[in-house]
Amino acid sequence: MKILMMILAVAASTAFAQSNVYRRVKVTGDRVSLRAQPGLEGELLDRAMRGEEMPYIDHTNGWYAVQAPSNLNFWVFGNYVDNGKVLPKKLNVRSGPSQNYNVVTIVLRDELVDVRGEFNGWLKIAPPKGTRVWISSDYSEILQPARPETAAAPEEEPQPEPVVEEELKEEAGADQSASEAPAFLMSLDKSRKQGVNDEYPGIIRRANPGLYKLVLKTDTFEETICLIRGEINQMEKFLNYPVLLKGRIYWVKGVDVPVMIPTHIIPNPILSE
Repeated sequence: MKILMMILAVAASTAFAQSNVYRRVKVTGDRVSLRAQPGLEGELLDRAMRGEEMPYIDHTNGWYAVQAPSNLNFWVFGNYVDNGKVLPKKLNVRSGPSQNYNVVTIVLRDELVDVRGEFNGWLKIAPPKGTRVWISSDYSEILQPARPETAAAPEEEPQPEPVVEEELKEEAGADQSASEAPAFLMSLDKSRKQGVNDEYPGIIRRANPGLYKLVLKTDTFEETICLIRGEINQMEKFLNYPVLLKGRIYWVKGVDVPVMIPTHIIPNPILSE
């Protein structure tokens, strides 16, 4: 397979000096509805109590998307799961045991789901990572952590060490491929584990030339979750769009957020039948 070599510039820049504290949404009302979709038409999943806090993901039209609490149950069609492993390329996760219920997220082939029960051919599962539910902004508020401090520049410029990664040719959600995401030369932080598969929800923005970033946003400012080293045409298709990003994580000296080489980009991440 063709090996593409690029150089990832490692500079201590205030653009990359971000806090690792995620935004959270605090419930301000009593028994506030958590819904499968941003609107009163979305199925009622549970009720949140005053003072509860949940990780913030996004917002639209007076509704906040938050990470689904672990106690919620979702459903997948049992014929498409074998011993907890997803069989089809993409599988809808629904708010109830029927195709009449809302799709809340999707899972991909070979992913594992935590099965909690079964009903009429449908499997009850724990919320997959990145699953979002919705709460009205009339009865909740975004908590604003302290602004991140500017990182001090390193005393010595790190010397790059060659690390070769083969180009990626994996399927992406919604039939979009993150192919030809280049390998790179960089100065790795050897104290941290490299190349671990992970996934983050957020919005794709441009960063330094040749790089993108995934952010969580509030009404007043944005926080970078990770930098993205991906194929430019692919990244531009999803620019400024909410996605679930999956890929391999690397840690670079002088940068306090990880760098991801994406393997899957899932828009929204909701897939209709």
